[in-house]
Amino acid sequence: MTAPTNAPNRRRGTRGPAPTSGANLRDVAARAGVSPSTASRVFAGSPLVRPDTRERVLAAAEELGYVVNGLAQAMMGRGRRSVAFLATHMIGATFAAMAAGAESVAAEQGNLFIVSTTGDDAARERDLMETLREQRAAAVLFAGSTATGVEFERRIAEYAHDLETIGARLVLCGHPAIPALPNVLSVDYDQVGGVRTAMNHLTSAGHRRIAFIGTHPNKTSPLQRLRGYELGLRDAGLTVDPSLALECPNETEAAAHASQELLRRSDRPTAVVGVTDGVAIGVYRAARSLGLAIPADVAVVGFDDAPHMVDLTPSLTTVRAPFWEVGVRGARLALGLDEATGHVELPSRLVVRESAP
Repeated sequence: MTAPTNAPNRRRGTRGPAPTSGANLRDVAARAGVSPSTASRVFAGSPLVRPDTRERVLAAAEELGYVVNGLAQAMMGRGRRSVAFLATHMIGATFAAMAAGAESVAAEQGNLFIVSTTGDDAARERDLMETLREQRAAAVLFAGSTATGVEFERRIAEYAHDLETIGARLVLCGHPAIPALPNVLSVDYDQVGGVRTAMNHLTSAGHRRIAFIGTHPNKTSPLQRLRGYELGLRDAGLTVDPSLALECPNETEAAAHASQELLRRSDRPTAVVGVTDGVAIGVYRAARSLGLAIPADVAVVGFDDAPHMVDLTPSLTTVRAPFWEVGVRGARLALGLDEATGHVELPSRLVVRESAP
């Protein structure tokens, strides 16, 4: 029977590992003089097998060149299962630190750790999630800024449900809570408060025309950081000037181009907040190309505190986010090592350096 044309494009059944040539479990069992079920218990690490039997089976496996199919064991609920870290893109040291934190927990628990990117492609994202479900992943961490809206929430709800069917959990990392999905756990850092603190620092230093570069109408992190910018202006009794909040990709070259137009204005801002450190570096390039000094002519603040920001000239004032800790907490929640508490938000802090003293 032909499936209806409106049926969702999802794979049916469970794909197992491809067969390989060479010795199999029965061969090992015969060489060791035990039953296949006993040999299977040896490779599964069962404590019920006598030590001398275990030694015979392992010796037979070595003689025959038998390799345990770890994927097959994981799919049957035995052996090591994987913890997956998915991101739209692996950009800079921030994602690396988050992934490293998560991996430290996975390694402690004896799990494999997998990193993959979706390229912001919903079809690839869905395919990766389905593959991880089929391979019985222990947990999936979905990391970083994403699109907002009903369609994204629908996909996340589907992924969380599918993982639950295999005893796994989905946790959003570096992402705000989704009110419509209270059962989906998330771990974030204070993005709104981090930028708001930076704005309070700038306004306390006397800045009144402050720009924000890196807005995006439909991405979670830029939207949160823009909110912190707006709240910081209001804290100082200043109105939000839309012409000073520029949309720009999270790319240094794009930020340099946008900043040049901004800094050429006769009423140019005296300070600029970049949505990331990479965007802030773009502001540096633009300022220097126009003969402007930092911070004498324009103060600059970033977000992330990526490595080597202290080595810039002048060193960059930036918001430090606890990316490693986000990865650790996310992995612990995903593996059930910490009590599930819905949404966790870790503090960020402003690191004041030379670019905005």
